[in-house]
Amino acid sequence: MKVSIITVCKNSEHTLERAIQSVVHQTYSNIEYIVIDGGSTDSTKEIINRYLHQIAHFVSEADDGVYQAMNKGIRLASGDWIYFVNSDDYLFDNNVIQDLVDFISTYIDCNFIYGDHEARYTTGESNIHKPAPPEQMLEEMVSLGECMIQPACFFQAELFRKLGLFNETYKIAADYEWFARLLQDSSLKLGYYPRTLVSYAHGGLSGNIPALFAEVFAIQNSIPLYQQEPWLSKRNQKLQQSFIEKYDLLERTHQLSIKRLHHIEAVEAHVKNLEQQIQILEVKLAQTTANTSSPVVQIQAELAALQNKAEALQNRITAMETSKFWQLRTAWFKLKRRIGLPADNE
Repeated sequence: MKVSIITVCKNSEHTLERAIQSVVHQTYSNIEYIVIDGGSTDSTKEIINRYLHQIAHFVSEADDGVYQAMNKGIRLASGDWIYFVNSDDYLFDNNVIQDLVDFISTYIDCNFIYGDHEARYTTGESNIHKPAPPEQMLEEMVSLGECMIQPACFFQAELFRKLGLFNETYKIAADYEWFARLLQDSSLKLGYYPRTLVSYAHGGLSGNIPALFAEVFAIQNSIPLYQQEPWLSKRNQKLQQSFIEKYDLLERTHQLSIKRLHHIEAVEAHVKNLEQQIQILEVKLAQTTANTSSPVVQIQAELAALQNKAEALQNRITAMETSKFWQLRTAWFKLKRRIGLPADNE
């Protein structure tokens, strides 16, 4: 079985090499590796050139977005199955493709396989995400629940001939639209492989939440199935539930931020008190005569200790004001103003 792996990139010098290495180090040998570059101006192409002997097709030219680049790769692919490794992602380990091929060999009637992924966040935290099973996936797609993600999906190449390529009209959520086509075709069978396939970097295009959801809702509104009952009711119920959950989270975050604010105010008052004590000690030090060395040394030590304590407290204030809670508190006030709720004292 031949597997085509496609990586699309543009100005990805900081993350691309890890993605490439995760592909070329796979234990499965029958891999056709395709790299589509959008005309990078950094050192991306130099990195790719170091691996040209392991790349079957390399194209570097301007394109109109990531999905046009992915479609270029699909047209070049000659494999039986297709996998996408984005430039800021990487295969979870060296046996991913071998294990996928073994899974397909066992479940030969599957046209599409998806699995788990490691989600990496800009905070440095990560967790393993497990999507819903195939029989629930259409509902999860409609309700924006535990959906599959494109970097953790294995496509039978024939699917792109049957369902078409990615819709390049959409710049962020074209994979969501393609998945909707897939899930509406009852002749196709999905398989869920309970294995972590990829380490996925949250952010990028999909990190632009307003633009992402604008496209997702436009796609939902364009699909006739989603306008029919019971799917229309499910969409409305999910949106209402999501609003309640997010509002509750913001309210709890707001209350916690108030506690943090009170703590900051208490610390600031303590700092002010310390500053006053320092000023008193400085006056005492200035009044001390040159021949009273012992009191001078004692006052200097007390002064240094108070200064260190004041600096430590000031660092705590700075850390709290730059924390996630403080940022969420700011977002909370913006949301309340936007939806017309009474404002609190900020």
